[in-house]
Amino acid sequence: MKKVFFTLIALVVSATSFAQLIANKTDNKVTVGVDLFSDLQLKTSDNWDARGFNQGVSWAITYNFPLGESTKHTVSIGAGMTHHNYFSYSHILNPYSDTLKYAQCRDLENFKRFKVNANYADIPLELRFRIKDQVKIGVGFKLGILVMAKTKYVGPNDDGIMIHEKETYIKNLERYTYSATLRVGWRWVSAFAAYQLNPVFEVGHDAPVIHPLSVGVSFAPF
Repeated sequence: MKKVFFTLIALVVSATSFAQLIANKTDNKVTVGVDLFSDLQLKTSDNWDARGFNQGVSWAITYNFPLGESTKHTVSIGAGMTHHNYFSYSHILNPYSDTLKYAQCRDLENFKRFKVNANYADIPLELRFRIKDQVKIGVGFKLGILVMAKTKYVGPNDDGIMIHEKETYIKNLERYTYSATLRVGWRWVSAFAAYQLNPVFEVGHDAPVIHPLSVGVSFAPF
């Protein structure tokens, strides 16, 4: 756990240093940002026993267009990636099928984890405002396009033997995601939130209902 923590810190420091270099060379017209967050799985269905903490990460490069004659306020558009991990005590047994089946694992001895990992290419759009050059507010919208997804189960099989099982095909995930975003911060560090307006899975097929609210910290010198 310590190794993962220090690796994340090193990545954030490297990314923000690189972002600051780009910002200086482009007169703040280009921004590189990194978000570290946890997903709160809202509006879940009875067949999905969600875990409380669901770590994820996203990054984006945006170009900043001035709003009118002001250089403090911009409209920004760009591209990036978001990586979500939805953990649950509900094990999806057949993610490749039309109708999903589950095994409930909360009280199962030796159960470690089950997660759905979903990765999206993003197109973020934000209105960004500066107050006295230090306080920064960003209000926006993000379109996500699914590029890769998988499930991972670590726990006992029917015979009680510990297994590590991965499935790289999930049939019922939504192809596109639509999210409202908000950032409020000081200089290059901000509190970050994003609410996905549509569910992670397609409605029906006995699929879990998940509307993620991502809450975390954003690092970007905009």
